[in-house]
Amino acid sequence: MGLIEPEITRQPDGLAQWIAQQLRCAPDEVSLQLVAGDASPRRYYRVIHSDGVMTLDMGEITSCIAMVSPASENNEAFLHVGSRLSEAGVKTPLVWAQSAQQGWFLLEDFGDQQLLSSLSSATAPLFYTAAFAALLRQISMPCERAGIPQYDAPRLRAELEVFPEWFLAGLLRVEIDESIRQRFAALSEYLIGSVIEQPSVWVHRDFHSRNLMVLEEGELGVIDFQDAVIGPITYDPVSLLKDCYIRWPRSQQLQWLDAYFEQIKLFAEEPPSHAGGIAGQLTDVSAEQFHQWFDLTGLQRHLRVLGVFARLHLRDQKSEYLKDLPLVIEYVREALLLTSGFHDSVADFREWFESELMPVIARQAWYRPIDPDGWIK
Repeated sequence: MGLIEPEITRQPDGLAQWIAQQLRCAPDEVSLQLVAGDASPRRYYRVIHSDGVMTLDMGEITSCIAMVSPASENNEAFLHVGSRLSEAGVKTPLVWAQSAQQGWFLLEDFGDQQLLSSLSSATAPLFYTAAFAALLRQISMPCERAGIPQYDAPRLRAELEVFPEWFLAGLLRVEIDESIRQRFAALSEYLIGSVIEQPSVWVHRDFHSRNLMVLEEGELGVIDFQDAVIGPITYDPVSLLKDCYIRWPRSQQLQWLDAYFEQIKLFAEEPPSHAGGIAGQLTDVSAEQFHQWFDLTGLQRHLRVLGVFARLHLRDQKSEYLKDLPLVIEYVREALLLTSGFHDSVADFREWFESELMPVIARQAWYRPIDPDGWIK
């Protein structure tokens, strides 16, 4: 999280007093610095004590993060999922104090260094090894009585609808006729079927380089996990390897994906567990089938992301996401090319996307071509 101008958002009334009460000090002994947030309405403040040290029940700390999160942001899930992930060995911010009614939380400070800013061809192997280690711990968690939603067909269908509503009609002003509607409906049903046939695991849903924080000694902390679901095994690998904010060559994506696939299958050699059950479900799944799931899940995710980024611009006045649309479009085009031979719905949608939609996209001020063979940041 990077610092932003403090006048952008006023502190909620009473927040400083509540923080001081939790820290057992006077309000004028703490200062709050607004730090950059995310695509949500949540706000984050770094809390600093004038003496440089703060005292909580767990001991002394030098800083913490005050999160202001409205009820719309699924705060109960934030606490539940964070606790479950932590129990599984995934590094999530400790919650040191909370006022659930007001949506105020004091969290462990993970610092400002997102994984994105630390990635290069030299550093990526070590960081991605750590990221996949976290994913392996996450998918080892039992899905039974998980207390989080299922990524089922109605949810997937509703998420895909943001593409025609916000990207096509909203941002591009494309008139959605019956032909477009039918093409997209057919593709959606095929993608949903591919998602549902995969083994189900705990899914973060936004496991990418802006939600992974680099901590001391290269450890990765995981944030923004409150929308976790039980869903397809390739979803989080897609979020990480087909990251909307950095691109890796296809060959590198598959190298990391294949290594992860092999690690999952090693679970079968361990004592009976949920993870072992997942490995058992993959016994007859080839690397090629895993790649196909990966690409089709990526197509579903990135069609949705196009709609989400358009909505952030049009509805929420968060226009900085427009600059990320070209890379997401390139992911969609690549996935359509790679999977067009799997089903007629993909081939039909790809023909329309390339011949009719790309000329509209290419005229947009925010569009720029993406090198499909390189990686960008």
